[in-house]
Amino acid sequence: MPSATLPPILIETLRRAQDFLRSRGVSCYLVGGLLRDQHLARPLRSLNVDLAVPSNALPLSRDLAAALGGAYVTLDEALGSARVIVSAEHQRIELDVSDFRGPTLEQDLALRDFTINAMAISLEAWLMNPLAPLTDPLHGLQALSERRLTPCFPRTFEEDPIRILRAFRFSSQLGFSVDHSVIPLIEKARVRLTTVSGERIRDELLAICDTDRAAEALRSLNELLVLDVLFPELIVGRGVEQGGYHHLDVLSHELEAVAQADRMLSDFAEFSQPLREPLAAHCKSELVDRHSRKALIKLGALLHDIGKPARRTVAADGDIWFLGHEQTGAELAAPITQRLRLSNRESEMVCQLVLHHLRPGFLSREPQLTRRAIYRFFKDLGEDGPACLLTWWADRMATRGPKSRLDQVDQQRARLEEMLNAYFFKAEEVVKPPRLVDGRQLMQTFQLKSCPLIGELLALIEEAQAEGKIKTADEALALARSHLGARPIP
Repeated sequence: MPSATLPPILIETLRRAQDFLRSRGVSCYLVGGLLRDQHLARPLRSLNVDLAVPSNALPLSRDLAAALGGAYVTLDEALGSARVIVSAEHQRIELDVSDFRGPTLEQDLALRDFTINAMAISLEAWLMNPLAPLTDPLHGLQALSERRLTPCFPRTFEEDPIRILRAFRFSSQLGFSVDHSVIPLIEKARVRLTTVSGERIRDELLAICDTDRAAEALRSLNELLVLDVLFPELIVGRGVEQGGYHHLDVLSHELEAVAQADRMLSDFAEFSQPLREPLAAHCKSELVDRHSRKALIKLGALLHDIGKPARRTVAADGDIWFLGHEQTGAELAAPITQRLRLSNRESEMVCQLVLHHLRPGFLSREPQLTRRAIYRFFKDLGEDGPACLLTWWADRMATRGPKSRLDQVDQQRARLEEMLNAYFFKAEEVVKPPRLVDGRQLMQTFQLKSCPLIGELLALIEEAQAEGKIKTADEALALARSHLGARPIP
């Protein structure tokens, strides 16, 4: 990744940072992800750059932030790590500045997480020639060429347990294999994940889910019993039989649903051509910076049947049922999202996916979808409607037991596309029609005071409009008049 391919504003910011540090007589080194991605010819996902200085990173970073007109954030006071945030040309640039972790640059690199991140070059030299030779004491370039993830030292996971998740995040993002030497190190350190903040776990987990290899990573974490530490509510589904519609136990099915989401959301190829672009844009969109809907859909897929073990019953004929598992699942998912420090909006979305994941399946069995059914679905789900439909489809594709009706798949896919087409292409007709009248008009026309009845009337009008029963303001007022005539006016 030659410097010419990087955003010019990033190069300019790094030049200004180098000028400042040179004026202070400080040697500064570029380390970590940017160098790794440069040698993989991989585009940067975010403008985040790791810089290492021999000492005094915190006061230097404060002064650097002031010099660049940016903001200063302490990342780790004990380790001497801070972030300088610069906003320029509508872009956010983050310079993470850290003290050497040892007396020398080589010793600093030896104490980093993985060898592919343990390479460095002076910032001054890189600015002159981004392909200049690197300081590479642990043979990170060789690991890159072999597509292999190897820890820098045996206690890497014990020193910082989040590196367990980071290993599989890098594996998922880069398509690298995790070195076999890692397994016993993870097994020894996994319980220490209970000491890691929810925010750090959240960011690594969602970064994994944002890739197209999330299921592979989660299955590995399951085999290593890391999921047991992270999600004790989830792993109770391990070994829980589901009956004839399923070929997998509950936990394996949830992981397979993530695998189906990986496949489906990678290119949306199984959907008709007009839907692919809006679906891709919808899933790429972020409710919170760097947390895509795509990642949250996969988290919802992982948790969608979390309520099943508590709701499992066996009928006299041997049939297995999980009645009400979606409500129980949503109740269990809520504290998980809180533990992961998801935003309120993200938490709402994940819990909605769990609560309503069966609903599209019920609609898909109808001989014909009515406009009312479509309207009510999106009325309840709002912007989470497409994500709920995709979660259901991942669930459906993960269900392949002997009783599973594969002959219904074509009809179910047609219903799925009908719902998605309504959301993306017929929103003003069926999903959220523009208001024919507002609350003020209703109050003036019928001499009403502000009260819950106004909302009831507006909802009644909107649904009738979505059904195609009314099209004008006069018809809306006539409907309201008819409704008021059937009930007392407050």
